[in-house]
Amino acid sequence: MTHHSIVSEGVESPPDESEPSAEYETEEETEKLPQALDDLMNRENDFPARAHCLVRWYGLREFVTLAPLNPNQPIISPSKSKLLLSSLTIAANNTNCQVPMFVHVLRPSEKMYLGVGLGSGVRTDYDMVHMRHPPRQCTHLAGLLDVFRNKLQCTVASPPVLVSVRFTYILSEWPHTLWTQQPPDFDATLTEVGFSDLGKLPFGALSDPVSELHLSATWPCVSEDVLVDSDVYSDLNPGSAPLWTARLVTNTSPPCLLSEYLTEFLHVCRNNQSVSQILGPAFTPEVEDAAQYSTALDRLTESSVPTLSKMVGRVRPGSKGGKRPSVSQAGEMGPISVDILVPILNYLFPDAEGEKQLAPFPTILSQVPEWTVDGQIGEHPLKSLLSNMKSSGVDGLIWRLAVVLSHVIHSLGGLPAAAHLWHEVVLELRFRWDNAILVPGIGSGSPDLASTLLHQKLQMLNCCIVRRRAREKSMSKSNNDEVDDEDEFYECEEEMEEEEKSNGSRPSWDKPEGRLKRCGKLRLIKTNEQLFIPYTQEPAPMTEDRLEEHADVLLRLGTDTVGSQLRARMMSASLLSDMESFKAANPGAVLEDFVRWYSPRDWIEDASDDPSQPPCGNLSARMLIPGNMWKEVWNNAKPVPARRQKRLFDDTREAEQVLHWLASMGPGTVCSHLQPIILHASLCRLAEEKTLFSLPAPNSLPQPCHSNTLATILEMIAQRVVRLSRQPPDSKK
Repeated sequence: MTHHSIVSEGVESPPDESEPSAEYETEEETEKLPQALDDLMNRENDFPARAHCLVRWYGLREFVTLAPLNPNQPIISPSKSKLLLSSLTIAANNTNCQVPMFVHVLRPSEKMYLGVGLGSGVRTDYDMVHMRHPPRQCTHLAGLLDVFRNKLQCTVASPPVLVSVRFTYILSEWPHTLWTQQPPDFDATLTEVGFSDLGKLPFGALSDPVSELHLSATWPCVSEDVLVDSDVYSDLNPGSAPLWTARLVTNTSPPCLLSEYLTEFLHVCRNNQSVSQILGPAFTPEVEDAAQYSTALDRLTESSVPTLSKMVGRVRPGSKGGKRPSVSQAGEMGPISVDILVPILNYLFPDAEGEKQLAPFPTILSQVPEWTVDGQIGEHPLKSLLSNMKSSGVDGLIWRLAVVLSHVIHSLGGLPAAAHLWHEVVLELRFRWDNAILVPGIGSGSPDLASTLLHQKLQMLNCCIVRRRAREKSMSKSNNDEVDDEDEFYECEEEMEEEEKSNGSRPSWDKPEGRLKRCGKLRLIKTNEQLFIPYTQEPAPMTEDRLEEHADVLLRLGTDTVGSQLRARMMSASLLSDMESFKAANPGAVLEDFVRWYSPRDWIEDASDDPSQPPCGNLSARMLIPGNMWKEVWNNAKPVPARRQKRLFDDTREAEQVLHWLASMGPGTVCSHLQPIILHASLCRLAEEKTLFSLPAPNSLPQPCHSNTLATILEMIAQRVVRLSRQPPDSKK
């Protein structure tokens, strides 16, 4: 049972019949005809644009239909149809419902309905007859008027009848051949400046989405005396109709480029094979590493001047300065040819082209692209939604990788081509770590937990490269300073050096190391010397999966004494490092000195008028609790500068873990991690279409060109995409 109703702007909806009526009703309200009869006589309901077939036939604005739940079991028996119609009549009478009710009989395609309407002492029967061929009398207006007058059974002459006529011409023989679509021209990227095709998702239909064209010629509400239409002569010439309307009927699901790209991309996400399983053992990273290490002894014994053939093999075609190694020997046998693979890699890693980059990354990676129409820039209509999306920056490395992978899957060989491209990307990242070259197109700093896990992993790799550069630079500088017999971290003013000379020199084992700068006017409590801020190790950055693992380990330790001690020891690694650096920079310091610098709130200082005297004060209450972890860590800390400590963040180990994580993923897993990005890119591609939005005046939001329907649908899709972006990558549903 379905309730149908039409509510137009400026027209009040029918009253709710479920509500109890008023206790007292006027005589006019009692004698008022049902709304259905008014709708039948309303000439504005003659030819609705889009409505149920019963609306077109009867002009009703509200009705109820009863149909079989299973369309394959229609109501064919006349007795069953009459029984159902009688039941509806009883129900309408018992509930005082004036809404017409219809029973759908025969097959659904025949659109055969039997109905009844009750109200105000009037019963209306809605009957219909289907004819395969209409009678000759019903093929023109004069014959139909005779049938109408015979039904009225009027004994006196009736006034002229008002007639509304519509002729509809349907062009259904529409061509349904596929349109020719040009895939991205990968060869053109070698010569053209820019990558508009390679870095942009396609949009448009693969075939004509129009299935039928309807043209209607209408004569609305004219007297029968004005028109003559019989079997001999007719005034109903479509060329002279006062009203013409056209309507396009589109296919329910025409093939479209963007949906085809997304469907193939998501299909790859369901594949769990590795790169070696798809392309063969030659594409296993371990095999290439073994081949590389097998020639290590040969490199030790070869001449220091390399041969030309070896140098040519180590430079990829199209690269400048030999910054990037050539495509691997296995990669030359992959599904993607080298002539196409090299431009793709140069697009993903444009810094390999030297200063002349064809497609550089944007300076600032944003979740919201620039809204540009006809050279003007406006605010994106989906800015607030896209800002909350767990994705990566627009036109960054991860963004480009997702878009290029979709092109590769669709146009260059599907799953094997995706495996080949990912294999070369992993080799590129390995090369950059080995040579300490930063990965471009990735946000700087620690991993951004608001981005996807794949983006966080590449940010972690960049952090490792930055730490490695700093460590190697520090070691090189330290070696130079040792030759010059200078201390890298000991920096103080001349007057302080004279003061230390007057106090006498310290033993060699007690000299300060790793000093950054003075800490204001603070002095050590016992020795009354200047308190120096030490060089310390930066905290270790972590991706969201490592944070979850770390939290899981802490939870598994339990709440007993041993578990609490292990948990405290794991959490105090950074504190121990800072205490050792502080002791090395400030010989003779005590725990109170460290607390005054590290946690000033835990030091309660007494007022003193003499600045030359050592400071007086005491620790806070939480520092004096028996078994305090800070005291235990301080007693175990040794004076070791930061550059000689065990690294809190082992960049080598972390980088190898990231590279192993990347190399162990197959193309299906990679596409699963890129799902939010490809949906993000598709959503932005939709919003770029001029048919959806027009650029507004400055400082105002774009408004839809035609109606609010497209904007509403786009916002609904955006909300769903934002919600999906926060789902785990392995949730294929």
